[in-house]
Amino acid sequence: MSDASPILSLPYILPSQAQKHVTHNEALQRLDVLVQPAVLDRDRSAPPAAPAAGARHLVGPGAEGAWAGREEAFAVWDAEAAVWRFLAPQPGWQTFVLAEGAGLVFTAQGWRTLIGLLPEFPSLGIATPADATNRLAVAGPATLFTHAGASHRIKVNKAAETETASLLFQSDWSGRAEIGLAGSDDFSLKVSPDGTSFRTALSADRASGRVALPQGAVVTGSLTGSAVQASAADATPGRLLTVGAFGLGAPAPLVGNAGAVDGALAPGFYGYDSAQGSSGGPAGVQAGLLLHQSRGAGEVQLFLVEAGGGGLMPGILFSRARGEGAWSPWVAGGIVESAGNANGRYIRHQDGTQSCWQKVTTSASADVVAPFPAAFSTATGLVTVSSVVSNGAQALSPRLTGRTTTSVGVSVFSATNTRLAAQVELISMGRWY
Repeated sequence: MSDASPILSLPYILPSQAQKHVTHNEALQRLDVLVQPAVLDRDRSAPPAAPAAGARHLVGPGAEGAWAGREEAFAVWDAEAAVWRFLAPQPGWQTFVLAEGAGLVFTAQGWRTLIGLLPEFPSLGIATPADATNRLAVAGPATLFTHAGASHRIKVNKAAETETASLLFQSDWSGRAEIGLAGSDDFSLKVSPDGTSFRTALSADRASGRVALPQGAVVTGSLTGSAVQASAADATPGRLLTVGAFGLGAPAPLVGNAGAVDGALAPGFYGYDSAQGSSGGPAGVQAGLLLHQSRGAGEVQLFLVEAGGGGLMPGILFSRARGEGAWSPWVAGGIVESAGNANGRYIRHQDGTQSCWQKVTTSASADVVAPFPAAFSTATGLVTVSSVVSNGAQALSPRLTGRTTTSVGVSVFSATNTRLAAQVELISMGRWY
């Protein structure tokens, strides 16, 4: 027969044993430790200096001194003998650590907290039954997931890209909205009127992060941020136009130098007011509206006069353009230039037509060479008509000779072919470019 019990190693009282009380008391001491076991702590590597009678500890790692070589064992202070007694745990033994308020169980891997050994449940229903699909089911007015530390994260995982990891919101057990990775790795928000047909209201591309609104959007508030213009003249590419931007939907922003080149002036409508610092407009213009547009390196401008001096009429339209160099002169409407000098008056049109009006006094001795008020570019197609201005009753005939791009010879003859001095009106038409 063995001298001790097989589980707790309690010593047996043997037949004809002397001092049986010693063996009995030793068994009681062991039971005193192992029945309802509790220890003060489990992280000491050396015994305390003044332990109380019956003080119990689990020997921590790196044991030394009287505890050397006793890691994970129960250490019990025998005050009468003034020695530490040790009990080696076996798998399945349990104890409670007072310093931590935690229960422990001894396993093949050493002491483990009981909470770390909770079993896996095939399903769990809290106030409602769980099933094979909904293995965790909770019924209640609310469910709380809170942090342990600083944060808390809920993870929903799927097996492959074409599968679904999402949150489904239902009404009377019929789906109305789904958010997550539904059938792809792009994030989406889908809605349904009946739980069967779903429309994607929002999607976010997983690679670029760009958000799409396939069904459109209704925005009732204001849009702000760096994607919106910072001012009415903000020409940053890709930004949203605001009301009033470049004169669209509100008063046009005031232009500075209308004659700026090389893209310094962004395309758009601009207000022009010389009294407030605007410059570069048609000569004499005090206020108006400027339309500026560009095409590659070229730029064009239209200017509608509101007020001006020097006989400028409100409503006159000027235009000009430039390639890679300076601006062309301002052109008023369809007329490029209209002016007069000592030789007469001329008008140049945008299509190249030039008209000259002049009065010439002829000589009785020779042809008079009359310079045109403005030169023509070619004599081809150049036409001059004439008329004698005379109060006399006799018939007079004008004659034109020696016409060039810059002048024409003029004479007047009587009915008897006599050269006379008379006043002649000339109208010449041709091309100035």
